[in-house]
Amino acid sequence: MKYDLGPGRKIETAVPLAPMDLEQARRLGQAECQDTLAARNTRLTEGDVLTLRIKRFDPEGSAGYQEYRAPYRKWMRVLDALNWVAENDASDLAYRWFCGSKMCGTCAVRMNGREVLACWEAVEPEMTIEPLRNLPVIRDLVVDRAPFERKVAELEPWIERPSRYPGFPEPLSHREMKNASKALDCIACMCCYSACPVIGLGDLTDFAGPAPLVQFAQTALDPRTDQEKVRKSLKLTGIFNCVSCYKCEEVCPANIPIVSMVIEPLKARAAALVPEMAKHSLALRAIVAARGRVDPSALMFRVQGLRVLGNLPRALRLLLRGKIDPIKTLFRRTTEAAGAASRILRKQGRAP
Repeated sequence: MKYDLGPGRKIETAVPLAPMDLEQARRLGQAECQDTLAARNTRLTEGDVLTLRIKRFDPEGSAGYQEYRAPYRKWMRVLDALNWVAENDASDLAYRWFCGSKMCGTCAVRMNGREVLACWEAVEPEMTIEPLRNLPVIRDLVVDRAPFERKVAELEPWIERPSRYPGFPEPLSHREMKNASKALDCIACMCCYSACPVIGLGDLTDFAGPAPLVQFAQTALDPRTDQEKVRKSLKLTGIFNCVSCYKCEEVCPANIPIVSMVIEPLKARAAALVPEMAKHSLALRAIVAARGRVDPSALMFRVQGLRVLGNLPRALRLLLRGKIDPIKTLFRRTTEAAGAASRILRKQGRAP
């Protein structure tokens, strides 16, 4: 079957895709990799043997991968395979799950290098199953959620009103609530936290991480919340360390557009409430509004000031590689897009 997934993306699959699978296929290359649910379910038949390489860890003993085998059953999930191993081969295997139906988020693991919910992900013939990254491992596949929970508590994600409650019904428009309402779909599974490369940098950054920010956004993007409270919490997020790599969106089992509808709106709120956090972004917007183009050397001077002169070798390398052009900066060269850029940015209230 041939499918058109958008500009420049046409694929052919061995099995027809249901509407839900087709939507999944449009997300981040699943169809190209034959990684849709329908495609995976056709690779196995009843009784086939599954191979599981599970990363084991005992703080008082050894650590490493152990291999197990389990018989395939129709519609088998990763959680079913783990349950079979625990019941038949490894009674001491540690892993979490409560609801088994994509509601609690506690069963998240890494399977073949990607973050998944064990209760929702179809098995594959060969699976390497590991605990989530960026969190301390307690035992086997069980991670310590305390760093996430501490950060969420620090951000104080609850509503504090600047004025008295007006009474029921309280008018709230879709425009006001669209971003906060998407964040409410979060099940705190920590898949996005594990996939985030910035969190993986450890102490090199103060970025709170996508999972705490989604929890924070549920009230920070709610128009009823006191903006002074939001301002104080935003200072603790390190939100401008986010590199918008979209890894969090790729793995989110609730399909929350974390970057576009959580992190970017929070960045805009930070630029308005805590402008010192958004020095780079505000400088870039001002330059584009004035010149209709990105001027890298002007951006360097606006953000770093005279500190640029303290690293002349680096500036020279940028000049030789054509990354900066001081002549264009000096003469404030503009493009035909300057007028339109200025109107658009000023209309949105984003230009100084």
